[in-house]
Amino acid sequence: MFEYMDYNIAPWGHEIVIYFFLIGAAGMTFVYAAAPVVFGNVFGGAAKSMEPFQRVGLIASLVLLAICGPLLIMDLGQPARFLYPILYFHWTSPLSWGSLFLPLFGLCIVGFYYGSIKDNQGLMRWTGILGSLLALSMPLYTGLDLMVNQTRELWSNPTIPLLFVILSMSSGTAVVAVIQLLRGQLDQRAAEFLHAFLYLSLAVTFALFLAEWVVLNYGTGEKQQAWEIINQQFAFKYWGMTFLIGILAPLVLVAIPKLGRDPKILTLAAVLSAVGAYSFREVLIYAGQLTQINF
Repeated sequence: MFEYMDYNIAPWGHEIVIYFFLIGAAGMTFVYAAAPVVFGNVFGGAAKSMEPFQRVGLIASLVLLAICGPLLIMDLGQPARFLYPILYFHWTSPLSWGSLFLPLFGLCIVGFYYGSIKDNQGLMRWTGILGSLLALSMPLYTGLDLMVNQTRELWSNPTIPLLFVILSMSSGTAVVAVIQLLRGQLDQRAAEFLHAFLYLSLAVTFALFLAEWVVLNYGTGEKQQAWEIINQQFAFKYWGMTFLIGILAPLVLVAIPKLGRDPKILTLAAVLSAVGAYSFREVLIYAGQLTQINF
């Protein structure tokens, strides 16, 4: 029942894991950079704390996005395959939508940056809103890329797209916290703003981790097989890197009053959460490819 053959597997390699991680980090970094313009009326003065990060964040987001393109092409094997989902667009294909989101998101970053130089608030607002929607859509589509694989039950899970969006919040917060700390601009006000998002993302990730644990233990035979594979081949990454280092430790740090809002402690917690965000994706992607038996 729990047998599988490695030579029958055509795995996604490390390129796709890094791509999924960076595309989420790029998206959330843009959301933080655009927050003073897009969310200023919602979060008030808290969002304004991201103003010193605005242009630096746009550049960081664009750099991360630029790395994602070659990674996706490397994973596809042939450069021309990158154009196929766009030239032969399928409305029901997450891959087609994702291939469309990438260049549109890049245009939004450039447009927002140009608007900030020209002090064009209208351009900044519209590119910020569209860019933020695309920023959330990109990790969502990567989760849907897994979810549509109905024959792989570890992936065929409606919580995967939500999980990838939440993990992107953690990795994006880590990018912002590290950059601002190194620049000496992570003040208490900015730390409060980042703390709220990091606390939320870690709490939801913890809940989804526990939900996945229940499903894998008490689900179908293939889910139980996935659980056995995870504990045999990915135990350190799943329990050590993901749960202990990437979820539990930073959650405890940000949950402690005052300590979690200290800029250095917050940055440490954010970096640990980013480690967990990468590791969680890696385990799900690799282990999910090993459970398609008898097909």
